[in-house]
Amino acid sequence: MVRNEAVWRSRGLTALVPLLLSGCTSAPLQNVLGSFFPSWMVCIILGTVASALLRAVIGMFGMQDAVPVPMLTYLLIALCVTFLIWLLVFGN
Repeated sequence: MVRNEAVWRSRGLTALVPLLLSGCTSAPLQNVLGSFFPSWMVCIILGTVASALLRAVIGMFGMQDAVPVPMLTYLLIALCVTFLIWLLVFGN
């Protein structure tokens, strides 16, 4: 009896999967010079460029020594900018 109940429960959960996934839409794409790129890729590129520009500005002011663990710091800045762009542009 227990086995039969488990089968019905698993079938019920399997039937719910399409309903749970129905909220997903197609992936957001950006048209860049006639080629479609995923939006997350555009956000990562912009985040990386922003991090490189910030590093250049910090270098212009001679404050490189004040940055703790530079590789990790600039990586986290790039990620923060990437997520911020994603939320501002593509967030609902």
